[in-house]
Amino acid sequence: MQATIGFVGLGTIGLPMAERLLGQGFPMVVYNRTAAKADAMAARGARRAADPAEAAAVADIVITMVSDSAALREVALGERGILSGLATGNIHVDMSTVDPETTAALAGTYREQDKFFLHAPVLGSKRAAAEGSLLIFAGGPRQAYERCSHVFSALGKNSWHWEEVARATRMKLACNLLLGGLMAVYAEALVFAAKAGIAPSDLMEVISLSALAAPNFQNKGRSISQRNFVPNFYASHMLKDMDLILSAAEKLHVSLPATAAVRELFRAAVSSGFGREDYSAVVKVLEEAAVCTVQKAAASGAG
Repeated sequence: MQATIGFVGLGTIGLPMAERLLGQGFPMVVYNRTAAKADAMAARGARRAADPAEAAAVADIVITMVSDSAALREVALGERGILSGLATGNIHVDMSTVDPETTAALAGTYREQDKFFLHAPVLGSKRAAAEGSLLIFAGGPRQAYERCSHVFSALGKNSWHWEEVARATRMKLACNLLLGGLMAVYAEALVFAAKAGIAPSDLMEVISLSALAAPNFQNKGRSISQRNFVPNFYASHMLKDMDLILSAAEKLHVSLPATAAVRELFRAAVSSGFGREDYSAVVKVLEEAAVCTVQKAAASGAG
């Protein structure tokens, strides 16, 4: 018999993950702060919960996919949070991108009540979530990880495990450091090429045939060329992750100067109103800067 899954957080990645599990035959109970986001799941047979505690009370495994550390602490430890409803011996798996201090603290709190907490953040897009091809980094007790193996197999093509919860958290931060940095540099390359009269399609073709070839470059290059910034991952969330990365690096006494510069680009994107667009919208910050530079140069020449 399949474990009953409680799912809290039906956002950009959370919803296709929940839909994937429902499609794989897992009994589901769902909760989302904005109740309307649970409509599609309810229409397909999932049970609605009034709050995270109710979802936890009827589930063997509760999964959360929320926006940030504060949201995780609230759904876990709030008055009607997961911890209050979860039965002894059952498991809360958070799959969000949050800070290591939060995940380590939650692991300790759950352990004190003879309950399990895993942090298992994921790497992948909405499409990967729908197809069950995410990469999953799991931190926490081995026995809890093994009890969740069938869930992870449904959601991902690979999973990794560490006994220390925060190692999984830091692995995800390291991956997002690369994602944000590569996107920023790729956007710079596209803007530079455009100013030099090089068609984006030509640059993308060369990249595809070189050691730089990566599906993400091709996908983002096409969407940028089409001016399609429908979010797969919000620019505001990438800024949040840059903050998490730099904070974690400071605690580890690691200098990340390039990441600090990337954070400023995403901060500018959010300040310019692109926060709820895809993180590839950082290219618009660079495009606007290039236009302003040309205008300033022209004004200087006229003077």
